[in-house]
Amino acid sequence: MRNGEDGQRCPKCNSPMATGDTRHVSKISQLLTPAQVKLLEYVDALDGPDRVKALKWVHDVAIYESREPLYEAEKEALYQVKVLWQLIEGTLE
Repeated sequence: MRNGEDGQRCPKCNSPMATGDTRHVSKISQLLTPAQVKLLEYVDALDGPDRVKALKWVHDVAIYESREPLYEAEKEALYQVKVLWQLIEGTLE
């Protein structure tokens, strides 16, 4: 199961799986610091899809391929990776 295909929750970190609906991204982007906004501005539209794929891959490998237990800090870090790829996706639209 890949993120975004069925709209369910991640079985390991229990965060909502990504969907095609990115309306929440604009709400999140209002909470960003100027430095975070600047970082997202550096994401070139041509590189964006590749970066999103890479972030999703890192997330999936950490969750589905790792045999290590995930504690709260790891779950939070993986959630932040997910938020980052959603923000990048939002800039590509």
